[in-house]
Amino acid sequence: MAKRTEKEPLRFEIKPRPWYEWLGWALWLLLELFILQNAIASGRELEPRAATIFWVSFFVLLLIGGVAWYARRDK
Repeated sequence: MAKRTEKEPLRFEIKPRPWYEWLGWALWLLLELFILQNAIASGRELEPRAATIFWVSFFVLLLIGGVAWYARRDK
């Protein structure tokens, strides 16, 4: 990466995301909502084992999504 001098203007390039990346994020969001709904429903039905599994799955997928966003935010 070349060093920028003071007289050069800053240039930002906005690249559109490919369609499959939007599809991946949409599927991730739908899966998160599905698991969240199951976790809440299992808790209300007094199924602690199922609720725990769903809550752990929800937070693991949330963490994976956060790491993926952080890793790809500059691309």
